[in-house]
This record gives sequence, C-alpha cells and structure tokens, in this order.
Amino acid sequence: MKSKGRYMFIAALILSEIMVSQNVRRFYQNGKCGYKNFVSGKIIATATYEAGSEMTNGYALVLVANKRGYIDSTGKTIIAPQYDDAGLFCEGLAKVALNGRYGFINTLGEIIIPLKYELADDFQDGLARVKLNGRFGFIRKDGSLAIEIKYTFAQNFAEHLAAVCENGKWGFVNTTGIFVIEAKYDSANSFNKGEALVSKKRKLFMINHKGKKLRAIEEESEEERESGGK
Repeated sequence: MKSKGRYMFIAALILSEIMVSQNVRRFYQNGKCGYKNFVSGKIIATATYEAGSEMTNGYALVLVANKRGYIDSTGKTIIAPQYDDAGLFCEGLAKVALNGRYGFINTLGEIIIPLKYELADDFQDGLARVKLNGRFGFIRKDGSLAIEIKYTFAQNFAEHLAAVCENGKWGFVNTTGIFVIEAKYDSANSFNKGEALVSKKRKLFMINHKGKKLRAIEEESEEERESGGK
C-alpha cells in the first residue's frame, strides 16, 4: 500500500508539472521573446531572448547571440545556449548541431548520440532519420542502427511506413527496414489516412499500405494551373 501511495504521489506531481508547463507561453516585448504563465500572470522569463519556441513537454528552445539552448517551465536555463541548430525535445531527446554535425542530447544536456550526422530529425516512435556520407537511414534512441544508412533519400515514418529511394526508385519500408511495398515508383509521398501519392511512368495515383492502387489522380494541365482550375 505504501508503494502504491508513493507512485500515486509521483504521478500527481508529474501531472501538476505538466499542467503548469501548459500554462506557460511565450510573449514578445520590444522585439524580444519571454515566457509568462497566462493563468497566474507571472512572468517566469523576462523578454531577453532573440527567439524562442512554445513550451513543449516542459521545455522551450531559446536563441541567444545566434546560439540555441533550453529553459524549463520555471524559466530556469537547463542547457546554456551553445548550439548552431537544435530541435525540441521529443521522446526525451533533442537534436542539436555544432559545426554542421548533428547528434542528440537529453534534458540534462548530456550527449547521448555523438554529433556526427550531416542531418538529423526528431525521434518518432523510437526512430530518427539521419544522413551520413550523403545517404539516409534511421537510428534508435541508443544510437544503434535501426535501418541501414544506404538510401539516396528517405522520408520520415508515417503510419509505420517510410518512403525510401533506392537505385532511383521509391518504395516503402517498415520499422525493421523490410520493404513492404516494392521500390518501383518514380516518386512517393508519405502515407496520410491510409493513402500515399506515388507516380510511375508520369502517372499519379494513390496506393494503400499494401501497395494496392486505389485510384488515379489527374494532373492539372498548364492552362488549368494558370486559370486556377476554372
């Protein structure tokens, strides 16, 4: 019972912190960004930042002297502005960059994944798209390879599938890197509501998660585009 009560207390504390952070929003004054609790009216960070993100998951990305760092929902600087580029914390990690190389840090500012990639995206469902030596692949949150970095291009996962380009043709892989839709298209967009737009031999059409053609998409002529489709 004591253990259960302890867990309930911790859960209530976390929920309270989340609610407080949701009430904190950025504001601008004299061209500078600050943060304010819009329920209590209390300013938690004066408007001294060149730019800043909204508070997300209890943290905000801020810009000082063209360097990026982070503050928490109390206005405390948790990671001093030092990075050339950075993203929001997603799944406990944030992408950061120095001298053109990307890696990932945790909320303590510790480098979890070395800054070695030419490009990196936020983690989604435990995977992040990265680029190394001109090729794309996906890594896990511990930095290990989830999908080999070998594709000439890759899009982020959507609905558990990612569009990737191999040998000039596009297909879709699952989160283990297995092609579930053959790489045979000239172009491919990410899935949205169970459908993805692809092209083959100058024809546009929609497919489902199994690669089945659903319907053709008629491309507007130049005259239609110029007239706004009228």
